[in-house]
Amino acid sequence: MRKDEMRDGGSGEKTYCVFGVGEREFLLAAEDVREVVDIARIFPIPGAPDYVYGALPLRGKIIPAVDLSKIYPIEKPSYASPKLLIIDVESENIGFLSETSPFFVTFDDDIVVDDLIDIKSFFETYRIKTMGYGKN
Repeated sequence: MRKDEMRDGGSGEKTYCVFGVGEREFLLAAEDVREVVDIARIFPIPGAPDYVYGALPLRGKIIPAVDLSKIYPIEKPSYASPKLLIIDVESENIGFLSETSPFFVTFDDDIVVDDLIDIKSFFETYRIKTMGYGKN
């Protein structure tokens, strides 16, 4: 699923991508999600932080895959049929692992959503983009 296939909500609405890790669901602003891909194999990255599960080559780029179960208190996921949500962060590509097929929901702007990941603050905190992973 590519970003241009995602619907934007109308005026006064916000669309989110919902994905699951373990029993927990997270939300990303739909405009932050470039695409969702099936994963056949992820390669380990020696010396990477614990929360970087590995990397996936995709169209000539190396996409680091973040495992949110290493950051949040979540039981160990199985990742039996994982998906990777590809996110653009300051012209770099980063991925979030998901155990479930992501889906999109639209809420009114005044609705407060739990477990929303703010991409810029997340990657400032975990500094994946400054480590050189996901460079174009």
